[in-house]
Amino acid sequence: MKINTNVGALGASRNLFMNTLAAESSMRKLSSGLRISRAADDAAGLSIANRLRTQSRSLVQASNNAQQGNAMLQIAEGAAQVVQNIIERQKELLVQAASTGNNGSVSATLMTEVSTLGAEATRIIGATNFQGTNVFASLSFQVTDSSGGTISVGAALTYASPTDLAGADTALANVNSTLASIGAGQNVLDYTVTNLKNAVVNLRAAESSIRDVDMADEMANYTKNSVLQQAATAMLGQANQSSQGILSILR
Repeated sequence: MKINTNVGALGASRNLFMNTLAAESSMRKLSSGLRISRAADDAAGLSIANRLRTQSRSLVQASNNAQQGNAMLQIAEGAAQVVQNIIERQKELLVQAASTGNNGSVSATLMTEVSTLGAEATRIIGATNFQGTNVFASLSFQVTDSSGGTISVGAALTYASPTDLAGADTALANVNSTLASIGAGQNVLDYTVTNLKNAVVNLRAAESSIRDVDMADEMANYTKNSVLQQAATAMLGQANQSSQGILSILR
């Protein structure tokens, strides 16, 4: 029997230390809900999870870009429809003015209205904007998390106030062409938003499978480690008491 080195107590102390670390790790995971609550838990997994989280956040912003782009195109569509209505009225007036046999006396008045409506259409085209950016232009929207992932929509609108029926037809053709481009762009952006939202859900699910803790499984680990911690504490007490038996030999 030896008293200088209590091997049993040293072993029990080591086991108590290891069980305490394991229990503390389980408590940290359970309280945070994370399987990787610090880099030491899974360095490689943390790196992958961080990349997935970065990508999902980037795609959320890309989705927001696409949705805001769609809102911008809706503003452009509304303004273009107003311009179309103006052109339709202008053509109506030009047809009326062209009938000089019965409208010759009011021709100047009719053309004045055509000119006034033209000025208003020009003002609408120049003043319609989204956050300070004119909507009738070549528009580009970033819809991926990599360079070059853009959608371009040609929403430029060329307009000149018509002075005759041919000019009205040209103006109407231009605004209809712009409306067609806007509509096509809206459809593309709608599909893009749907795809991006699906991608974000899948990326977050992949990140969760790496980063988040299985609460039931970790609770089982914590219970085991807690019991072992208590057992090691009890055995450390027993090991320390065993050396007291040596004193009976010295009596």
